[in-house]
Amino acid sequence: MRVSEGNLTQQYFCDYLALYAGDGSAKENTHEEIVLSNLFLHRMSVDGGFHARVLSAILGHESDKSLLLNLFNEISGEENTYLPLNEWLKCEYDTAVKKADPKRTLALSALLRSYISGTNMAAEIVSASGTEYSESWWQLRTRRLTVDETQNPEMYFGVGRRPFWHAFPLDEYAAVLGGAENLSPQIIYDAVVCIAGAWFSTLTREEMIIWLNMPRTTPEEWSKFSAPLLLLSNPGPALSTANWLYASGNYDAALDLYANITLAYPKTSAEKPAFELMGSILREFGDYDYAFESFKSAFLIARNEGLYETAVGLKSLCEVGEDLGEDMRDYYIRIASIAEELPAGDRARLYFDLSSSARKKHDYQNEYAYLSRIIGEEDVDEHLFTTVMSRLSEINASLDFDGNPDISLLLAKDTLDKAEMLSARGDAAYFGFDPVCALFWYNQSDTVSGKKSSGKKFRAAVASGLHQEAKELAASSAEKAEVLVLEGASPSLVARELNEAVTDAWKEGLDIPSVVEPVLMLLPLEDRVVICEKLTDRSTRDDEKSLVCSGIAQSYMSLGMSDEARQMFRTALRANPGAVVRSKILSEIGWVEYETGNYTASSEAYLSALKINERFPAAWAGLAKSCICESKYNEARAALERAVYQNPANTMYQEMRDAVIAITERPMDEAADRFFALGGPANLSMAAALYSEKSQNGFVKDAWDVTSVADVLKYRK
Repeated sequence: MRVSEGNLTQQYFCDYLALYAGDGSAKENTHEEIVLSNLFLHRMSVDGGFHARVLSAILGHESDKSLLLNLFNEISGEENTYLPLNEWLKCEYDTAVKKADPKRTLALSALLRSYISGTNMAAEIVSASGTEYSESWWQLRTRRLTVDETQNPEMYFGVGRRPFWHAFPLDEYAAVLGGAENLSPQIIYDAVVCIAGAWFSTLTREEMIIWLNMPRTTPEEWSKFSAPLLLLSNPGPALSTANWLYASGNYDAALDLYANITLAYPKTSAEKPAFELMGSILREFGDYDYAFESFKSAFLIARNEGLYETAVGLKSLCEVGEDLGEDMRDYYIRIASIAEELPAGDRARLYFDLSSSARKKHDYQNEYAYLSRIIGEEDVDEHLFTTVMSRLSEINASLDFDGNPDISLLLAKDTLDKAEMLSARGDAAYFGFDPVCALFWYNQSDTVSGKKSSGKKFRAAVASGLHQEAKELAASSAEKAEVLVLEGASPSLVARELNEAVTDAWKEGLDIPSVVEPVLMLLPLEDRVVICEKLTDRSTRDDEKSLVCSGIAQSYMSLGMSDEARQMFRTALRANPGAVVRSKILSEIGWVEYETGNYTASSEAYLSALKINERFPAAWAGLAKSCICESKYNEARAALERAVYQNPANTMYQEMRDAVIAITERPMDEAADRFFALGGPANLSMAAALYSEKSQNGFVKDAWDVTSVADVLKYRK
């Protein structure tokens, strides 16, 4: 565990733990189970509720709990500095080679190659080893499995596998139990997910799918997960958990935990912020009386913390008092008198707090006055001064003829900014596997802007399983078709609705796969085929039918259905399209064959496309890629010359051409050294292949699959 490399660390370790036991022996996992393990890691990274469920399960079983706590002890006791992940992988790989451990070598090679390429493809790399199929074929298989067996699969592909939060509060609790609370949040997070990956790999395949399909965490579950935090002597983990819940939109669960914090940790540093945030949530709920009481409790605590805290507490009471319709002028007079007693730095902070409060009420005249006062103060914090100047510049750009802030312009801008911020929170919640919270934020955004973001709200409603809401939000025929699928309608009814959407997309020149794919993802395999047959059963035999068939074929490929995609492209050709469309379809057939590892068939399809339309740079580039995989470098070079000539702005074509030229014009060892020095997956693969030809008078097929430095060195010898 002596590694450190951003938040990729947990991905690679968990893949390794899920694939291979500690002694290097392979676990009996099929490629499907490897894919489920990868999806588990993704969901652990983005869904706090799911993360909490898993951590609770681990802490609830003595053996799993001991494993986690022992790992924390081991990490916290290490005295040596942490190695970068790539260095650790190289060292482990070299060790595995020296020990002649083929299984561990395979796993570490996959991890190292994934690291070099920047994406985690361990599942595909391991699955493809020792088979006649390429990695791309396994990618298609894994995509199909994901869509077929995991609910709401589109959510798993919305944002890579990079987590967008890394310090989950419940992890602090586990670290405290393991005596490792002084570790950085990143290392704690990596340790938890590492053990979670090992735990998940012990489940049956059916249990894995059940876990991945678990819905949103309820407020009652959050109460159960948070209960142990309230028993710690340190209130930090409980408060940070409540803050995370509040920020994510889980207001009910956050309110409950804040209330419990005030009871469990009286007269501590956590009490005042808990009361303040309770007041903020209650104010959001419109419960102004209880919000006032919460802010009043925070104010009474703040009186013992100094004049600045007292003034801020009074400001909060003023805001809620105004919500209740009370006259708060006496309070503001008291705040002004306190401001005069404060040091310059604290006075500037207080004026900024008051300016922010005025801005929320759209009182831009008072906001401008407070900001102007800050500029006149001495010893103002540099960051605060920069923020104030930036805001003053915005206001100065929106003045009326009398030189006063133009309320209509500033209000419109603030409204737009707030609506976009709330919508962004909705996006984060949606791709964080919390579509119910996403729907909440989208509704908040609509309330602020006065507009309807029905598209995003529809997606969130579908992901939440809220069929009635989805039905009300469905605006297009494609969305209505999704609702029919959710309601269990027959394939004929779904096809009838979807057919209208596809026809409209064709007429308007829109992307057909974007219309078809969301519906197909919700269907079982047999229904997909039935519905697509109905969509392509058109009376016309021209470009319309061909383009519809082509769009559906692309959707099939996205779902991992390569055989069905190939057949649908053939159907598109039989519709007798025009020359331009026909060449495009033949090129797409070349793409399908290339992705599935049929390079000869791919070349033939690209050549057929080019016979119809020789001014087709993408087809020339596709032909070149297929030729390279068959070691036909002269043909590849000629094709790339045509691609570059027809599209000189495409740098990828130029790089491919230069690489092939290096093979055909330079001595073999010089060309190999050049590619090796350039680095990167494609260049390393080329170097390994060239070294293998130089040393063995013929390319070693496996050399093309090499993308790690350590593997290339074997061929270089």
